[in-house]
Amino acid sequence: MTSANVFEQIEKMGELPSLPQTLLKIQTVANDNRSSADDLANCILQDQALTMRILKVVNSALYQRRNQEKVRTVRKAVIVMGFETVRKLALGLSVFDMMSKLSRSPLLADISSHSLLTAAIAQSLAEASGRVAPEEAFVTALIHDIGQIVLVECSPADMDKVQADMAGGVPVLEAERRHFGITHDRAGRRLAARWQLPVELQNVIGDHHDIDPSTPPKQMDPLLGVIVYANAMSRFTCQAEDQPEEYKILRKAGRALGISHNRLEEINSGLAEEIEVLAQCLGVDVGDMRDFGAVVNVEGSVNVAPVHMDRAEIADRTASQLDLYRRIGLGISGGTPPTELLEEVVRGAVDILGFERVILLKVDRQAHELRPMLAGGPGAGDLAEILTLPLKRESGAVALAVLEHRDLHVPQARSEAYGDLAGAELLDLARCTGFAVSPVRTADGVKAVLYADCGPDGDDVVAEQATELAGLALQMGVILSAVVPAKV
Repeated sequence: MTSANVFEQIEKMGELPSLPQTLLKIQTVANDNRSSADDLANCILQDQALTMRILKVVNSALYQRRNQEKVRTVRKAVIVMGFETVRKLALGLSVFDMMSKLSRSPLLADISSHSLLTAAIAQSLAEASGRVAPEEAFVTALIHDIGQIVLVECSPADMDKVQADMAGGVPVLEAERRHFGITHDRAGRRLAARWQLPVELQNVIGDHHDIDPSTPPKQMDPLLGVIVYANAMSRFTCQAEDQPEEYKILRKAGRALGISHNRLEEINSGLAEEIEVLAQCLGVDVGDMRDFGAVVNVEGSVNVAPVHMDRAEIADRTASQLDLYRRIGLGISGGTPPTELLEEVVRGAVDILGFERVILLKVDRQAHELRPMLAGGPGAGDLAEILTLPLKRESGAVALAVLEHRDLHVPQARSEAYGDLAGAELLDLARCTGFAVSPVRTADGVKAVLYADCGPDGDDVVAEQATELAGLALQMGVILSAVVPAKV
């Protein structure tokens, strides 16, 4: 199955009467500045099931206010929770219902469980942070993985293959690309746009996997940050302090969201009770939701090359990469000129990782542009000559690597699911199927960006290559940190 097939299915889903008439009226009323609490309440009252669920939520422990009396009418709910909050709550509940109605797959239970778990965490993180309305975080998290429903509906058989790959240690996004040509976050963004959901929901649905929770950018949209860390915490396997990687993510969450470490530990340890309350409010039987947090961790599963390579070749390339790291360390300690070491890393990206073109772009902050510094691989020199790009968001992934400190893997780069993420000018110049970029970080900030692809109209870039490219970018950061920048 290809991304084109997925988009075709999304168009069909968009044409179905999926959004109930009640919700359409709610949206209309909410967008009218002349509307009152009574107007909104009257719309909700037309749907008995939605009415009961909103009253359940407003009276639940999730939204209790100190000394608040029990809310018995929708009008009072609108007054207590706020006009916009109730609108978004109605939206989230309705979309969650649509997810249930769209698919009869047994995977829906897992998707629903994860969505509810993430919603409970997001609500708590937002409340503790004070930077995002808890209700908005709750609604957004509830539907952040709606793209998984799209993929299930496109091909249950291919989704079974995705599950099998994941059981073998393949990351979920890579497994989805293998069998669908697109990942659930991009598919979800397309469906959210087709349904005309609020733009802020579209963006978080489409971007929540673009941020590495262990290395977040300094500047991050607060709502996106809450969803990124709620999503990460939903997959914690045990007490975070017993798992170094989970503990690291918890610390990063505190810094990124402005939450004390003690408060984060309280949130993490108190999830079970809040999840049970939330599940009861929504009328969903999810069983022991903490079981959903279990993840597969396959030792020695790191690949550093395209998936068509056999185990022997992967082993050889892994050994070569480790030897490259050793040589870089010896070169730094032995005083090898930094340019020579950087050139060796670029050659490694070609010879070891299997890229055809690798270009190191220097960040010129005075001129606000990215300029080629080194190039390696067939045809890389020709591309490097014309690859100077403005240092602004319109330049796409290459600039975002600097502006937001983001490692980006962009397979099927011309897919409409990316919006402007890839960068139109870059794609016109590179004419590649897909690419990967990684920021070269030093203590003084991002000094360069490492770009790599498999040539004009060549093979796509797989997740293993993108991951290991980030490792090489880290080595470049070590090299640049060991010398005076002016000498490089």
